[in-house]
Amino acid sequence: MKRTLKFPLLLCLLTGILAACETLPPPKPIPPPTQAVTLDEISQSLTARQDAIRNVRSLVKTAIKTKKGNHSLKQVLLMEGDTALRLDTLSVFNQTLAVLISEGDRILLYDTDSNRLYRGAEVWDIMTRTFGTVFDFREYVSVLSGKIPRLAELTLQDVRWNSKTGTYDVSTVDPRRNEQLNIGVDPKTLLPVRLVKWKDRQLLYVVLWEDYQETPGQPPFPHVITVQRPLRGEVVIKFKNPLINQGLPEDAFQLNLPTRD
Repeated sequence: MKRTLKFPLLLCLLTGILAACETLPPPKPIPPPTQAVTLDEISQSLTARQDAIRNVRSLVKTAIKTKKGNHSLKQVLLMEGDTALRLDTLSVFNQTLAVLISEGDRILLYDTDSNRLYRGAEVWDIMTRTFGTVFDFREYVSVLSGKIPRLAELTLQDVRWNSKTGTYDVSTVDPRRNEQLNIGVDPKTLLPVRLVKWKDRQLLYVVLWEDYQETPGQPPFPHVITVQRPLRGEVVIKFKNPLINQGLPEDAFQLNLPTRD
């Protein structure tokens, strides 16, 4: 008799648990701040941040996730303004394996093992074969500096409170590129925490700026930056002790290659 009651009793308990899960109340909306922030105030704050970050130097851990597989890289990242980037990929013993430089329309990749330099389309081809995707750093230098790409060219349209995320959402357009952007801004600091960009109703990418930290004499900087791209995978960069506006070597974006025998 006891055995015959075990299964029905277990079934009743399981049904009760599932029913309780289904009836959980939805998350409560996050109320807006008592003192609202205007679109003009957000615009001024974002513009001031763009001007405040001139160069960045940091050791980073880069995680690349694509349909082809996952990759984890230890790198040194240098950035100047919104157009120049250098990535030195290191071995576990901190020896340089490869150097990538993107400056304007110029992109170079130097393989230290083979002592070979690649340019332009060759670099894109290597990225595709290695990671299964391509990174156009001309678009992402600003993003990796914690800034909004082409902010000066954008038309800020309106700002609304997002009760789900607890952020101000700023709707903008880039008339020259015919692109739309939604910028999520922290209500207390007015720092950008999220960017969604699309064109012709097609999502281009999503950026998350997280774990902002302050160092004396430096503007607040996100120590985790995530770039999500439909069909092209995700990139997560974690910064370690970034130096902001501390200057870069004059030859930071030049390759001093060894001579071949």
